[in-house]
Amino acid sequence: MRILLKFLLGTVLVIIGIAALMLVPSPQPDAPKPWEITVMPDNQIEVMGVHLGTTTYAEMQQMWREAGEVALFISENERITAEVFFESINLGGLSARVVANLQIDEDELNAMASRAASAKLQPSGARRYDPAFDDKQRFLAAPVTVITYIPSVRIDDEMVRNRFGEPNEIRPESTESLAQIWDYPAYGLTIRLHPEERPVLTYTARTP
Repeated sequence: MRILLKFLLGTVLVIIGIAALMLVPSPQPDAPKPWEITVMPDNQIEVMGVHLGTTTYAEMQQMWREAGEVALFISENERITAEVFFESINLGGLSARVVANLQIDEDELNAMASRAASAKLQPSGARRYDPAFDDKQRFLAAPVTVITYIPSVRIDDEMVRNRFGEPNEIRPESTESLAQIWDYPAYGLTIRLHPEERPVLTYTARTP
């Protein structure tokens, strides 16, 4: 009987030990932050895990664990772009809305627009197209060339300087606007700051 009790007690202790180990959080790598920018050997930047001009939309999906929503836009001046929208991503505890521009040949984009079911007029005057299913698959292999990052919180001048340093230039967006544009050309970065609106950070791949 004593042997059986010792066996049962030992089994319970082992189970408790395993459960305790499972409850201990394993160390997780820190998620990349929007101010952590690396200039890569090809002179492009890497930010939030995305190497502009190289990382594809599919790879971005895997890293961010978000699918995103794809669309085509034709502006009033007939310029066409392929864009991906992430309504809300959370990296390192920072929540933001993100738009990514993809690199796809203009002729191919126009062909996609011709196959799209319908167009919706946007407040900006641009037309938005929802690509056909087969065309959406093509988006997955396209490299990301621009990231527009709109954090959920406002940031002031001091916070920007603390994170990104002193800009090369600060200029007004326009004579009618209170917004300022802060330029960081070494990082392919511009930051739009407005006293009453959310900041807009735009990272753009350098033209070869």
